[in-house]
Amino acid sequence: MKQHERRQQSSDKLINACLELASEQGVSALTFDNIGLRAGYSRNLAFQKFGSKGGLLEAVINHLHEVMSERRRRQDLDSLPGLDALLLYCDVHIAALDKTSEMKAYFILMSEAIAAMSDMREQFVGSHLRSATELMRIIRLGREDGSIRKDVNVEMAARLIGTQLIGISSQYLIEPSFNLKKARKELHQVIRAAYAAGQQGDASRKSTAAVSGR
Repeated sequence: MKQHERRQQSSDKLINACLELASEQGVSALTFDNIGLRAGYSRNLAFQKFGSKGGLLEAVINHLHEVMSERRRRQDLDSLPGLDALLLYCDVHIAALDKTSEMKAYFILMSEAIAAMSDMREQFVGSHLRSATELMRIIRLGREDGSIRKDVNVEMAARLIGTQLIGISSQYLIEPSFNLKKARKELHQVIRAAYAAGQQGDASRKSTAAVSGR
């Protein structure tokens, strides 16, 4: 293995160790000693790699964005009409909550940053802006291909969908028995009713209005 490959491998192992510890034991377990031990390295290497907990968090956030982007790519998101791509984006997020510990760890770290009023909150602001930028790109594509209404406020729609995903994630973190399958189905209906163009959107909005009027 070449030197740069070894460096990348050690970084990946340390990041994964951080995510595992956060998911299993919470933020209090995230010392460089524990992270290095879990990854099979020394504390010194963990500190040398990231320099501080802020540096470690930045690496973790970048890693998770890359992982989620790759999962969406494997699902051929960019080959879909914009509305379907928007729904798939949500599905990939919810599947990660259900099947991996990565997203759980992310929201544990975010909750701690908020509770402690720490400077690390800004890193989550940046992370959510990255997600919103991708959602805006998808919504714009949907407006262009006719699957999403032309009059949709792109930025606000992206922010609201992101907020719904944060809410689902937080609820699942608080209540592990929270039914993600039902949440996914309901979120699909909400997005279709709010943003779908043409007859599909009209039918979804009428259905939602009928349910709300009961």
